[in-house]
Amino acid sequence: MSEIERIIDLGKKLGWILNKSLLKKIRLPHFGKLSTPWGSDSLSIKVGNFHIVISSDQSVEGTHFNLKFMTPEEVGERALRCAVSDIVCTASFPAFAFVNLAGRDYKVLEKIGEGIIKSSDEIGLKLAGGDTSRSNTYSVSIFVVGYSEEKPLSRFGAKPGDHIHITGTVGDSALALEVLKRKGRKYAEKYIPNALHKFLKPHLSVKTLQRIKSVVRFSADASDGPLRTVEWICALNNVSCEFFPERMPFSEEFLRFAPNFFKEPQSVAITFGDDYEIVFGTPEEKSQSIRKYGEIIGIILSDHDVKRALRKNYPFKKIPSISGKGKFIFFTYKKPKEFFFEHF
Repeated sequence: MSEIERIIDLGKKLGWILNKSLLKKIRLPHFGKLSTPWGSDSLSIKVGNFHIVISSDQSVEGTHFNLKFMTPEEVGERALRCAVSDIVCTASFPAFAFVNLAGRDYKVLEKIGEGIIKSSDEIGLKLAGGDTSRSNTYSVSIFVVGYSEEKPLSRFGAKPGDHIHITGTVGDSALALEVLKRKGRKYAEKYIPNALHKFLKPHLSVKTLQRIKSVVRFSADASDGPLRTVEWICALNNVSCEFFPERMPFSEEFLRFAPNFFKEPQSVAITFGDDYEIVFGTPEEKSQSIRKYGEIIGIILSDHDVKRALRKNYPFKKIPSISGKGKFIFFTYKKPKEFFFEHF
């Protein structure tokens, strides 16, 4: 069973998906109804004239970070930025966060906290509270709250003909992580400083989505890799798409050094994840005018397009959808090999 199938199955068991409906209309006492459908990385609730957006994220030692290659301050900086990304991709503004820290040494936790404070100042986010606990493993759990005057964007809204964009280069974090594990910090700092910076301090595309949100139909961060992000969008919207790995933007460092560390650099870049760029979709007629904000990496297909692609024997990957019907991700040339984020 694929990850998408497991999560859809869980959603049905928990009552999130009822009668094949994408959105269960829940009204909370003294609040408003949920304004984000199930399946997004954040939840939004309309309260008065505002939409309150809520999300949480966790970073665990040995899985998301390794103190052999990172300072505690860098762990804190990165953890907060990763958590805030789920708010940013809804075109909302991050407001405040609660932080829970656990670990072996309180001095190390203090340094992690200093990194979180530094990132919060740069982002313009207030730290509202949290908790600390002793543990044999260091971990950072962050609960973030944001807001928007307009309905937040989500993974939902894709329609046939929509163009799929991505805001920046991919593969940099995968390269940085591989170099750190195989060559160490000094090598990474000397030869791939930009990729290392992107891994340690993920870029948040706050201003980009604010500029173009009026023409964006759906969005999600690409922390799970562009391909898996597009798969999720298709699964939740009951659509298929054509995906263009050959159009994926790569940095100069990735193009130069990735072949030394990966047998299939392009496949790694589109499936590995952890780059925190934004994948978003726009109507076809608006796509070219905003192309400077994101390269086109795919197109949502109509049922007629799908039948034609199947007749022409385009390589494809079949995925489950929330409706129970299989959907397709078509590739122009060949189906890429998938590499999942194994972290450290």
